[in-house]
Amino acid sequence: DANNIQQVFSSDKHPTLWHALPVLKQLLSVWEKKKDDPHYALYIKALEAGIAKILKYYLMLDMKPAFVLALCMFSLSYFIDK
Repeated sequence: DANNIQQVFSSDKHPTLWHALPVLKQLLSVWEKKKDDPHYALYIKALEAGIAKILKYYLMLDMKPAFVLALCMFSLSYFIDK
């Protein structure tokens, strides 16, 4: 999970900030499912702490000027390149 998500933000050629909200939402969803899975009962406190931390930053990122600008720039570059 976390390794795959980290790779989304790894790029030498393209900006990746616009990935932030969808990827954080995906990570939250996966960890919330694991929190309810009996196989991860030993890790419930760690998952809850991780979910709380990700949610904190997810809510802080929502509609911040830098994120909105990155999303707009990516959208424009996508259509210009096509």
